[in-house]
Amino acid sequence: MTAQSPSPSPPDELAEGLFQVQHHALLRAILDNLSEGVIVADARGHLLYFSPKAQTLSGLGLTDASPEAWSEKYGVFHPDMRTRCPTEKLPLYRALRGEQEPEEELFIRNPQAPEGRHIHSSARPVRDIQGTLLGAIVSMRDIHRQRQAEAERHLTEQRFRLIVEAAQEGIWTLDTDNRTTYVNHYLAEMLGYTVDEMMGRHVHEFMDEERRQRVTQNLEKRRQGQGGVVDFQLLRKDGQPVWTMLSSNPMYDEEGRYVGALAMVTDITQRRAAEEQVRQLNAQLEQRIAERTAQLEFSNRELEAFAYSVAHDLRAPLRSISNFTLALTEDCSAQLDDTGQDYLKRIRASAQRMSELIDGILALSRVNRTEFVQAEVNLSALARSIAEQLQRWQPQRTVRFRIQDGLVDRGDSQLLRSVLENLLGNAWKFTRERAIAEIEFGTTLLEDGKQRVYFVRDNGAGFDMAFREKLFGVFQRLHTQQEFEGNGVGLATVQRILRRHGGRIWGEGLVGHGASFSFTLHETTTPPAVEPGPNT
Repeated sequence: MTAQSPSPSPPDELAEGLFQVQHHALLRAILDNLSEGVIVADARGHLLYFSPKAQTLSGLGLTDASPEAWSEKYGVFHPDMRTRCPTEKLPLYRALRGEQEPEEELFIRNPQAPEGRHIHSSARPVRDIQGTLLGAIVSMRDIHRQRQAEAERHLTEQRFRLIVEAAQEGIWTLDTDNRTTYVNHYLAEMLGYTVDEMMGRHVHEFMDEERRQRVTQNLEKRRQGQGGVVDFQLLRKDGQPVWTMLSSNPMYDEEGRYVGALAMVTDITQRRAAEEQVRQLNAQLEQRIAERTAQLEFSNRELEAFAYSVAHDLRAPLRSISNFTLALTEDCSAQLDDTGQDYLKRIRASAQRMSELIDGILALSRVNRTEFVQAEVNLSALARSIAEQLQRWQPQRTVRFRIQDGLVDRGDSQLLRSVLENLLGNAWKFTRERAIAEIEFGTTLLEDGKQRVYFVRDNGAGFDMAFREKLFGVFQRLHTQQEFEGNGVGLATVQRILRRHGGRIWGEGLVGHGASFSFTLHETTTPPAVEPGPNT
């Protein structure tokens, strides 16, 4: 016969066999190696078993302490780590009193565990088949790191909340439906609400109809991942407008999904009021400038018309004086002695002088009336043309001209020709006593190295720098008519022309050692307090 294999024992028989004496070591090993601490007590509260994990968590093992002394003996506190937990609140004690599944979060600190530890304790009463209470068993789970992490997170959140609430700036968060999920007290007070009054309300409730479409467009950009900063008008609870600067950005969850928007809100009502005041002041200033400019233009036109009229009206009597003195000279010279002839010459010279002054006045008045036509002007070519003209006028003189090549600038060619004619003409006039005259036209740079400075330099009579303020005044002359002819209008005309070109002019000289006149065009920086010359 074939041997029959033994039939398997029923599960209940196997379970019963596990609790036989020969398996006590296995059971003890199982209990000792559980990841949670285990404590067993009998029905009278005598502690029978502490697993190694339970001993580690509690700091103590088995003791003969009575149930009423457990809290004191083991140092059991509530999770706040300060308040003693009464023994009657302990899960083991409650289980022995028949409570089915009591549990508590506790903190244990005693001389053997001075640092203390957070645990989760749960208990169950143990009964036999007849329901008689045999004791209770407690499981203890280490939650110390979890509670530390929660405490740190709570502390961080508390600090963050303190920072947010202390910030002198509004903070506002919205959910995906654009409803308020958080505001700090600063923002609520800014808009005249309490925090609770703003929570859950749609952002549109805090602005007028005109701006709702704009904020909807801005929030759509936040959904697309774009941030932005705008000046925006909100409405207070009382309906008054508040100008704010909104700096907003999208918010995302841990999986990168859009969960709403965060805005930093700054009250700029005072700034906007100041800007509006400045705008109004600027508008008033512009109006005043326009009025003053119109008045000035009218005055200038009147002065120019007056100068032109006077100049033209003076020519008739001058011509009469000149013609009659000429007639006297031609028709009555035999009847005049030398003194009379001298008087006639002086009268004719004065009339000629007056005619030149009138020409100067007309030339000066034409500077501002002439249409300003700006183009590229070859100043080097203009200077050579003027030098050749001067040389043809007095070919007997020896004059060395040094004219820098390639000097091109923007301006009105006719007006700039007048500038060079006056400056080179003066240099020609005031060097006539030199056997060999030297006249130079060139450029240098200001100290900043950017602004070009033109100069006309000569080795002529020069002038006393003590009187340089008179150089550019109308009819102001530093030399007598007997020394050097002139009407005292040329440099004043030059100055006006250069001002129309955004430039300026200044002179340097030394009596008997020549003079240098420097000028700029289209200056972009504030002129220096001391005007340098090309020799510095």
